[in-house]
Amino acid sequence: MSSRELPSGRYLNCPIDLSPDAGGQTRAMLMRNRIFVTEGGIAPVVATFNARTDIDERRRVLLERGMLLPEISTPNIYEHYRTHGWEEETASPKAGAEAGGEDDDAVDPVQRPAPEPLADLSAYKAAEEFYPDGTPFRVTYRSDALARPVHDYQRADGSTYLRIPSFVFKEPSTWPTSLQRVAPDGTVAGEFRSVGQWFKRFVRHLAGDERSFLFIDSRFSAQHLVPMKARNIHIVYVLHNIHVASPRLWSSDLGDIYNRLMGKIGGTDAFVTLTARQQDDIAQRRGRTSNLFVVPNPVDMPERDPDLPPRDPHRVTVVARLEKQKRLGHAIRAFAKAAEQVPEARLDIYGAGSQMPVLTDLAAQHGVSEAVTLHGHDPRARDALWQSSAFLMTSLFEGYPLSTLESLSHGCPVISYDIKYGPREQITDGVDGFLVPPGGIKPMADRIVTMLTSPELVEKMSEAALEKARQHGHGRFLDEWRQVLEKAVELKPFRTHLDEIRFEVTSLSAVTKGLAGRRSRHPVPVRVGRDAALHLEGTLHVRGHSRRSSLDDAEVTLTAVHSPTGRFADLPLKVRRVSEGFRVSTTVPLPDVLGGEESLDGVRLRLRFVWQNSAWDAFVQRPAAPEPGVEVAYALDDALELNFR
Repeated sequence: MSSRELPSGRYLNCPIDLSPDAGGQTRAMLMRNRIFVTEGGIAPVVATFNARTDIDERRRVLLERGMLLPEISTPNIYEHYRTHGWEEETASPKAGAEAGGEDDDAVDPVQRPAPEPLADLSAYKAAEEFYPDGTPFRVTYRSDALARPVHDYQRADGSTYLRIPSFVFKEPSTWPTSLQRVAPDGTVAGEFRSVGQWFKRFVRHLAGDERSFLFIDSRFSAQHLVPMKARNIHIVYVLHNIHVASPRLWSSDLGDIYNRLMGKIGGTDAFVTLTARQQDDIAQRRGRTSNLFVVPNPVDMPERDPDLPPRDPHRVTVVARLEKQKRLGHAIRAFAKAAEQVPEARLDIYGAGSQMPVLTDLAAQHGVSEAVTLHGHDPRARDALWQSSAFLMTSLFEGYPLSTLESLSHGCPVISYDIKYGPREQITDGVDGFLVPPGGIKPMADRIVTMLTSPELVEKMSEAALEKARQHGHGRFLDEWRQVLEKAVELKPFRTHLDEIRFEVTSLSAVTKGLAGRRSRHPVPVRVGRDAALHLEGTLHVRGHSRRSSLDDAEVTLTAVHSPTGRFADLPLKVRRVSEGFRVSTTVPLPDVLGGEESLDGVRLRLRFVWQNSAWDAFVQRPAAPEPGVEVAYALDDALELNFR
């Protein structure tokens, strides 16, 4: 096949929902599928998992705006079972045990020994909903007798086909453990034990027996779809958002959703980030497993409407959701400072969101209400980029912002905070835009003034911006995805699963040289000089399985990690394969353990095991220590005091 043809198979996508007014993640997902259609010859499926009455209208608007193509089918899980029923739901013959993670939801739904009538909840009926054509959609029941609201989803004739307690995708505590399938005669035909079990059955139905690539862009749907035991289905997760909290170090805290997501990486055939920096941060946190890949977002190269006015030398633009993450108050403050030097300056803000009243008031407070226009949502907002001299990006964080790429594709230079992730990878400072320190309102204002007072510079940067956008073209994007998918198929037989792993420390001590040059070993804690060394011995017990990979392919490493700063130093480690796993040992000078730190306070030793897609790590603890981890304390005098606990 030619270099740009994609591997054969079904291409499935599983967002929770589809909205014509959704943000960058949905737009990027739909763009990927349009490119797969027009340049890859693929007819993708975009399956959704939310219950809605307006799905047809959403499809119509998406097609009208060109965000969706007729070749892309958009089945919905509720629509499917409402129309087709449950009788054809059988497990794919290729589905079955697959190394790489537990998948309790892969089993058949619970079958009742004999059909039972669906429990009568009519006394608790609270609401009825209908489709636009008047046919039944669902009935909702509420009562103190029910733990939470219960929904009966209905066929066109008003009979119930599914009973499910109300739940929230973001809140695991609400996920139901009983979803009742209902036959046309009103009897309970079976029961799913989780939302994930139902979702996976739908995906298996869409895939059939054919090789399939399941693209997951939503961290919420990933919670229910990963892992999946099906040898014919290759799971591809695309991470669109930043995963770490402030201060945005690789070692920074994660929210609950990202903690769960990091734990699911091993269950994917390809875990794709949009930047190499984010991949590196994940690899440092979890291990550089074989299923980590990078594919940046592409951008469409639009044709300029010849009827549009020329670029306005006094206009700057923002296209963003009006939410706190976008920090658009900074854009208004920076613009207000710039307007003091360039009174003709104008700022156009396109987008809708909860911060509209706040931003309106802020513009008034800074005396720029006449110069700042909040347009709200406008499907043609990006046309304004042809007429603007600069685009402002003031977000707290991003994944790989599509809006900045779209600005470059319109020849509009970008002035952006240098945040994680994306702007640094998209913008060459001083060539096609400017990068300023995160939160730097004055530096951003200075760059706005530079652009609005230097039309020659804007023209030069505009040409450079268009050239940069061309580097994010469809051809390169298709090539990169082809390589990722081919590698995912190649590595599938080598996927691994860890059944049990633990580290047994047999020696953890400080080693010093005596006056006569003899080495003496002291158990810790002990006061030692800076010329001491740390000695570690132990056995890593490992049990796991794989179709094609052996434990000889695994890697064991030791790293000193300074928790407060995220700095780390890889330490030498002797590793020997034994029947129960691996014997490890090292003797490391204290300066190497410190890794440049003046104090051992906060330095911990991390032992890591990586085996293809599987990874495990733990902070070393002394034998019989009640607390997990190595905490190294430091007393500031002429000696160090190591306190392992």
